[in-house]
Amino acid sequence: MKEEDLYMKKILFLAMGLGSGGAERQMVTIARLLKEKGYDITFLCYSQEDFYAHLLEKEKIPIVWKVENNYLKRIIKVRKHIRKGSYDVVISFLETPNFLNNFSAIGGKSWKVITGERSAKESTFHSRRGKIFAWFQRYSDAIVCNSNNAKQMWENYYPQYKNKLTTIYNTVTLPEITSEYIPRKDGKTHIIVAASYQYLKNPIGLIKALALLNNEERDKIKVNWYGRIEVTKGDTKAYEEAKDLITQYDLLNVINLHEENKNIANKMNKADIVALFSSVEGLPNTICEGMIIGKPIIMTKVSDYQVLVDETNGFICDWDNIESIKYVLSSIINISNKEMLEMGICSKFKADFIFSEKIIFYKWIDILGI
Repeated sequence: MKEEDLYMKKILFLAMGLGSGGAERQMVTIARLLKEKGYDITFLCYSQEDFYAHLLEKEKIPIVWKVENNYLKRIIKVRKHIRKGSYDVVISFLETPNFLNNFSAIGGKSWKVITGERSAKESTFHSRRGKIFAWFQRYSDAIVCNSNNAKQMWENYYPQYKNKLTTIYNTVTLPEITSEYIPRKDGKTHIIVAASYQYLKNPIGLIKALALLNNEERDKIKVNWYGRIEVTKGDTKAYEEAKDLITQYDLLNVINLHEENKNIANKMNKADIVALFSSVEGLPNTICEGMIIGKPIIMTKVSDYQVLVDETNGFICDWDNIESIKYVLSSIINISNKEMLEMGICSKFKADFIFSEKIIFYKWIDILGI
């Protein structure tokens, strides 16, 4: 490919909105990376969530808002925009945007359709909705999974799509780190969790595990959880239950629940440990970012945990076993500062290899095929 041909290619990213979720964050990251390399990038959003909009505006990436609550009108608006946009590629992540992307291709197309599967849940493959959306994947030219675990699930349930499936790990780009890190500040091991307040992110399991710690252990640990409280409109059940349990177990001095934070990378840098206690994940951005920053990791057996974490850089636990989570918390409290810092160095080493921006960028270039 001639370098001058690259600069005229038009790519549309189709997203529900630009909320604070991991999929949105990854789309914005990839878009900015492609923009830097000369691609003509546009975003199309149908929900007025703008958490990451400022990052696109900074790079002068236009955002087309087709906000529409009526499902039928939304489908028509999105399809019309795509079919009249003269795009070379349309990229979407997550079920509904993927469906809209695929549906817009019905009737023939001159562009490439790329869909991204961010979170592969077993239950999705059994649900009626999941089966319908998966049927439409026949119109996709490439299905990009962000973990080998997710790719394997798709191959098991839909072997007819095997040749479309590929794994590309998330790119990890961070803002400038300006915060100061002091190991075990105030004599406590500081753990940070960056995840929305959903039951599948398991705040309840973490809180119950913290409640099992003895008083001496409680005095040596501090957990700060940052995330979106209202995950879907009006749904704050997980957050409210978590708050009630913290009070019930007298953990107000042990764990604090915060709203989502745009400066989460600097928050992570100030912490000793980055953790995630989910029951299911695609490729967890929180863990990837924690590794890049150089932090020891605590995570459950989700996604490609075997690749991300071993005894050299962190701890693995079972999301549905409170004793398992408690054991890991006790273990991390009792390692020395030297051991903790060495784990962080190992995390950084792993991350520099796994999430190499250059490697991932060229994998996307290969998928784009333009």
